[in-house]
Amino acid sequence: MSLDFSGQSIIGTAVFSIVVMVIFWFEYRRTRGRLMVREDQMKRRMYELSILRELGERIGYSLNVQKIVEIITGSLQKLLPYSTVAYMLSAGDEHDRIDFHITLAESVSKGFVADVRARMLKSFSALFSKEYAESDIEESVSGVVTDPANSKEVRSFFHVPIVINQKPAGILTVASTDPGLYRTSEEVEILYTIMNQASEAVSKLLTVLEIEKGKLNSMVASMADGVLMVDTHNRLLVANPVVKEILGVSAEQPTIFDILDSTSGFFDLRTKIEQSVKEDKLIVEQELRLRQRFLQILISPVKDKKNQPLGSVILFHDITREKEVEKMREDFTSMMVHELRSPLTGIRSIAGLLKNEKIKNEVKKYDEFIDLISSNSTSMLDLVNDLLDIAKLESGKFEVFKRPADLRKTLVQRVESFASLAEEGKITITQNVESEVPQTLSFDENKIAQVLNNLLSNAIKFTGAGGKITLNAFVCKKSEDVSAFAADRKVPWPAFQKGMVCPMDSVIVSVTDTGVGIPEAEIPKLFNKFQQLSTAVRSEKKGTGLGLVIVKGVVEAHGGEVRVLSEEGKGTTFYFTLPMEGKA
Repeated sequence: MSLDFSGQSIIGTAVFSIVVMVIFWFEYRRTRGRLMVREDQMKRRMYELSILRELGERIGYSLNVQKIVEIITGSLQKLLPYSTVAYMLSAGDEHDRIDFHITLAESVSKGFVADVRARMLKSFSALFSKEYAESDIEESVSGVVTDPANSKEVRSFFHVPIVINQKPAGILTVASTDPGLYRTSEEVEILYTIMNQASEAVSKLLTVLEIEKGKLNSMVASMADGVLMVDTHNRLLVANPVVKEILGVSAEQPTIFDILDSTSGFFDLRTKIEQSVKEDKLIVEQELRLRQRFLQILISPVKDKKNQPLGSVILFHDITREKEVEKMREDFTSMMVHELRSPLTGIRSIAGLLKNEKIKNEVKKYDEFIDLISSNSTSMLDLVNDLLDIAKLESGKFEVFKRPADLRKTLVQRVESFASLAEEGKITITQNVESEVPQTLSFDENKIAQVLNNLLSNAIKFTGAGGKITLNAFVCKKSEDVSAFAADRKVPWPAFQKGMVCPMDSVIVSVTDTGVGIPEAEIPKLFNKFQQLSTAVRSEKKGTGLGLVIVKGVVEAHGGEVRVLSEEGKGTTFYFTLPMEGKA
């Protein structure tokens, strides 16, 4: 009996081939599965990178969270199935509104949209720890149209919180009519990753911009002009302290309504802002009156690099000082015309009379006319000299020429020279120069005489009949209280102010009158050019307003200082110091 091994060999070979094929098939399936997983991972990674690249390219340095969310929602169809995708963001305005936008991938019903909105509002309130109502929402819808006949409900959804710089900004929600979605999906994880990376990038940029904004705010806060900035929705972005002070706004963090309320009585700011943006031009209001201020207001549109409007900047420039200077200049011109016209008219009239042969033969009258010409021309020369002195003081070229001189003699002479003028006004003028006042001191005799002339003439001008003018001079030691010295010597000052000490051993010279006095609010104006006080206006005893400026300049050039003590209705004291270090 013989065996046929050829058949068994064929069967064995076939079985071996089948086993190899099965093994190969399983290995192929396993390898193909791994490749598909890796391919899916690669696709998701490529999707993640493409979204992040798109965010970088389209956003740049923008901090517009809405734009970021729109880019992400616009590409979600490549990642996972959904019926709607929506976002809910805080509008960040004074009304605390919520921006809600939903994109429809399917024609769902309005009820479906309302359900998504309600779920998001509940989560939004929890995220911000604040109760919000449907009335707080500003809604917008895009995508396909709604279908009232579609009765499908929300069967699957998930929320992704939007956090910027560790602060909640809103919610992104994906919803579907299909059940069982978004439970273990890796695509959902990618969405979380993308949102987190986008938020982290914006947070870093926000930190940088906050630092730069802090620098900018510090600069704006230190500006002398008032500055406002509003965005395209008229929301107030910047309001520096100066503008709040100008407009009288007391709120620590004012809103645009505070600003508009403060300007409503004199200027329609909202309309001008809208006009500036619409016409793309700078609007300038040259002069507006706001209470005691004069303002120049400039409104300019602000744009980004793509020429898109960002808002408006408003500059409030206080021109009150310029208006005051302009008024002083006008008053000065009027004063100069008045002061020069009278002596010039007198000189011209007298010159005309001197041509008369009859007058020439009357020697006495002729001499009187010559004296008048001399007096008028001297008056004009004094005015011109005052103006020259002021010009030198302002340019820093004013000089005094100190030399040893008899101070006591200068004081006595000045009082005696005004005796006749005081007598005409029925005013008593006296002097009291104490014995410790040095007879010889180093000072500019002509300039100090000019100081005394100005002080004595002012005292006579503003003292009525029966009044009294007293010149006092005494020595005050270093660090001693001037008022205490004056009180001890029974100097008749109308007021004493403690705490004013002599910085060095000094001679104190004071001119005290019993005249109309000076209102306390006007004392700071005394040493300003061309200033006319209310007492001068009421008494119609106007002057050039230059005398006291020259007094201050002369005394300070000697190293001394000028002070004023006054009570309205009781009189005024001007006193100045001359350092004893100039003693010869």
